[in-house]
Amino acid sequence: MPGCNGASKEAWQQTIPQLSFGSELLLNPMLALSALHLHAHSHNDSDMEIALRRYLDRSLVKHRQALSNPVKGLSEQLWLSSVLLSHMYWLLAHQPQPDQAYEFPLQAMKMLEGARVIFRQNNVFLGQQGYGWLGDEAIPLVVPEDELSKAAQMQLRSLEDDLSELLDAFDVPTMTDDRKNVYIEAKDFVLYHYRAFFSGADTKTLQRFIAFMAVRCQPGYLNMLKQHDPLAMALMARMLVLLSALDHAWWIHGKGDYEAIDRDIRGICELMPLNLHWVMDWPRRVLDKDIMLNRDY
Repeated sequence: MPGCNGASKEAWQQTIPQLSFGSELLLNPMLALSALHLHAHSHNDSDMEIALRRYLDRSLVKHRQALSNPVKGLSEQLWLSSVLLSHMYWLLAHQPQPDQAYEFPLQAMKMLEGARVIFRQNNVFLGQQGYGWLGDEAIPLVVPEDELSKAAQMQLRSLEDDLSELLDAFDVPTMTDDRKNVYIEAKDFVLYHYRAFFSGADTKTLQRFIAFMAVRCQPGYLNMLKQHDPLAMALMARMLVLLSALDHAWWIHGKGDYEAIDRDIRGICELMPLNLHWVMDWPRRVLDKDIMLNRDY
């Protein structure tokens, strides 16, 4: 199960299943996520797809009712429901739809923002239950660059050169401070987490930071992604493609019809204007294994 949003292994194995039996608010999304997991591994099973849609619809109805009419004592269930729905929306957004162009999974990001609001409103109680908000998580530690392997240093320099070329091509230094700061923060976010990767940071921690970059950066960055801003998307692609170098986790990488990373990188390429396709060269080379991201522990 997803190892994120402050829900520990114990929560997924014990707390969530136990709470589910006492509340449809949590039972329906738990069943929907289970159906999604099974459908991802047997995509020709039409019964499982029907079950997924049925339980997802019920989940959304119960979730909206709980948001409109909060019930005392159900804040934990509402919080966990929002966590489960966020993960489902991430995977569902990557399922190809006939005659529909690729769209970045913004609905999952919106659901995640909703989860953040719920957590802030109930942070004392949820904190006492052992949960935490991903935005409060300590960033992965990095080691000094001169302590990395020579191969890691070379790959980092290659990425630094690529990012510098990217920002210079869009004349970022000449932009207004507000816009420039959004891009520079996103660039620094990407570079830092590659350095954390080469420093041997925990895989699950990296997965959480990489996948949710859009909501970890300042709000202006998410707004740029909504507008298909080329530079914002190019930076996001460089972050997401790092997931391809990490151990597979079905809840973030997807599987079968819900495969995420390949679809994101190639989908972002489709959204780019023809004259800017070159900005996707680096992430495409990583995806195609022309650039191999390896780290030494």
